Amino acid sequence: MAESILKLVLEKLGDVFVKEVLHLYGVSKQMEKVRYELSWIQAFLKDADRKRIVDERQKKWLKEVKDLAYWIEDVIDSFLLEVPEQKPGKKEAVKRLFMKVKKLPTNHNLGDEINKIEERIREINESRVRYGITSLGEGIEEEIRQPVPRIVLPDVEDASIVGFEADIERIVSLLLEAKLGRRSVISIVGTGGLGKTTLAHKVYNSEAVKTQFDIRLWVTVSQKFELIDALRNIAEQLQIEPLRDLSEHQLAKLYRSLTKKRYLLVLDDIWTTNSWTQIEGIFPNANNGSRILITTRFLNIAEEADPTSVPYRLQFLTEKPSLELLLKKALPNRKVDEGYPANLYNIGKQFAKRCGGLPLALVVLGGLLSKKPANYVAWNRVMETMDWGVDGEECNVVIGTSYDDLPFALKSCFMYFSIFPEDDKIDASSLLRMWIAEGFIPQEENKTLEDTAERFLEDLSQRCMIQVSERTSDGFIKSCHVHDLLLGLAIKKAKDDNFLQVCSEIDDVQSWSQTRRLAIHGSLRHLNMAEIDELYGKPIVLATPNLRSLLSLGLMPKVSQLMHLKVLCGRG
Repeated sequence: MAESILKLVLEKLGDVFVKEVLHLYGVSKQMEKVRYELSWIQAFLKDADRKRIVDERQKKWLKEVKDLAYWIEDVIDSFLLEVPEQKPGKKEAVKRLFMKVKKLPTNHNLGDEINKIEERIREINESRVRYGITSLGEGIEEEIRQPVPRIVLPDVEDASIVGFEADIERIVSLLLEAKLGRRSVISIVGTGGLGKTTLAHKVYNSEAVKTQFDIRLWVTVSQKFELIDALRNIAEQLQIEPLRDLSEHQLAKLYRSLTKKRYLLVLDDIWTTNSWTQIEGIFPNANNGSRILITTRFLNIAEEADPTSVPYRLQFLTEKPSLELLLKKALPNRKVDEGYPANLYNIGKQFAKRCGGLPLALVVLGGLLSKKPANYVAWNRVMETMDWGVDGEECNVVIGTSYDDLPFALKSCFMYFSIFPEDDKIDASSLLRMWIAEGFIPQEENKTLEDTAERFLEDLSQRCMIQVSERTSDGFIKSCHVHDLLLGLAIKKAKDDNFLQVCSEIDDVQSWSQTRRLAIHGSLRHLNMAEIDELYGKPIVLATPNLRSLLSLGLMPKVSQLMHLKVLCGRG
């Protein structure tokens, strides 16, 4: 991650327009020296960015480099604000700036800042020697420059259902076993990453289920459940007038639209009994064979939802389907009936055993292996880098290793998913534009930034770090989402690197002083006006002077004084 931040700064320093501005201020030679020193430091970051650093001194050094890069970026951008706003082109802007600079005294502030930066670089280089950080050479970014096939093979997209065939059949049977009678609840219970949502999707889309029910509805509940959001989602699926509020009149309208219909309602990822209680009473029990299918990690929720129904406990995969799932992901172009090389098959068995039968761990590990040469040496190298540690932590080990394996440009792109709420369906075209605006996407020869951004997103998909929700007719990713365990990783990495802050309630805004990206999630809409003024008024400007990106999923704050802001996204 440190390298990606530094790379963005180096690209900015190499920009022709920036060079012209620095020349006019009389500091181009100083800044060119800074650029040279930063390029030297970057060579040492190539090693650090692809390793899981455990030495606290080395972690401290990486943080110092990141802080330095941010500091330089702020210095450059602050002085670029002197460029006249109305500029037909770069040359004209430079000429105007030149006329302005001629009237100014020598700019000691910029020179002083650069002197401080040079001194800080010297200190960081001394720390590097002291901490024993060395470069292992070039080549870290070669993987991402390889072409990534756009359309995933059908058997690979279906690979995540390996081992679920009997589960699908059983749950479909439970849903269909009585065409009439009381509305019953079927619960799928299991730990995170076990495949509950995948299983529910296969059941929901089965032809038998489509035939049985007049209406099928899907609601993702998640940890931060908002009843009004869920009901608006349902109203949209029913194609009725949107709900304005939770008044008795509005709820009655929704109730009536379902009373004479045999419906299937899927409530995915319920975390609390309170969420169930809020939503359950809104759906009629007309003794017409309607069903509710819920997925949850918690047995007590399933038991409360329907005490007469035995929860369906999803089991870990056994050895054979575990290996099959892993190899399908790791070797997507090989047909199962072709068999697998003996050495890969054997080490694959070791990997599968380590994953403990957890499908999420298996598919993410398979995605990682798919980016390696299909030979024993490469796969064994991955095995040696993984610190399996304590039993029960297999999934964290796998997703952590997969993150470490990302080329540095992809690490920023992956962490950026932390701006989105849990279970959010993310529009790919909007996401790619945001990546480009942030500067995450490098300019490549004979490629547009959009082409490169699309390839980055496809790469994350093939690594199973994200999940495709929908593709366009010509194979591009149209929308995607992130599993909550992987989202948790993105949030942790973003927080550790001071990459991004997520706000969902009134926090201590002073802790945001170094925040460069801020995501404000929708639950803030329920704050009173005094609280909104406190959060969105003067304090947010003073507390986030370096803010570069703001995503608001509820109310949109005033942003006129955030002078470094370059990405602004509002929704809701």
